[in-house]
Amino acid sequence: MTYPTIEDKILDDGRISDWLAGQIKVTRELDLSQAIDDVRKLQVILDKRMDRKIQERKTFKTQVDLKVIDL
Repeated sequence: MTYPTIEDKILDDGRISDWLAGQIKVTRELDLSQAIDDVRKLQVILDKRMDRKIQERKTFKTQVDLKVIDL
């Protein structure tokens, strides 16, 4: 089976991560609807991770910005 030339150009370009290049190759053997469903699930996981990181940064920033009360 031949794959779109654009995929090979993206793979050969070298501007994407090794992980993403690997996913492109692996998903060639999968049903497209299943691959898209998996990517959507991954997006939800990564969005939650990002939200947690942002919340952790905000919490750390507010703790660092607390002023010391001089009694």
